[in-house]
Amino acid sequence: MVKSINSLRALVALAIVAACAFGCNRLPDRPEDLPELYPLEIVATFGGKPVEGVTVSMTSLDPALKKWRSGGQTDAEGRVVIRTGMYFDGAPEGEFKLSFQKLQERVGDTLEDMQPLSLIPLKYSPARSELTVEVKPNRKKTELVFELDGGEEIVAVPKGATLGPRKGSRRIR
Repeated sequence: MVKSINSLRALVALAIVAACAFGCNRLPDRPEDLPELYPLEIVATFGGKPVEGVTVSMTSLDPALKKWRSGGQTDAEGRVVIRTGMYFDGAPEGEFKLSFQKLQERVGDTLEDMQPLSLIPLKYSPARSELTVEVKPNRKKTELVFELDGGEEIVAVPKGATLGPRKGSRRIR
């Protein structure tokens, strides 16, 4: 009886391991209309040092490709392997608007004290960035390095705010 219980436990454990091995880490099927993707890695530095945790976004300037978002988040070396549709390595051919954003959540007593801080100058935000990158057909990985510079103090960013061009706006402290 003990032997059969142990055998049953071993069989259940094996079934769980097999289910995870074949199902847990499985990527979604590649969508039929996903364009050809080309390997791209971006390195972001700020003040000459790599920046970890920066969200890098690429927005296609071609309306036909707008639905395919590309980007990722930098690692400790400031590197990000660009993925399209969150799962598929690479980016489609074309020209893209490039943005960098890193927000730091804060805790405070007032709404203003709780606004997240933008740790990357706002000129690199999705609404303000003027950086572009062109992805060309290439089977070898392309590596692009961006040295982000200052230009603005770290400022609070109201949640849900659209960071458009500043016209007489005030800094939230």
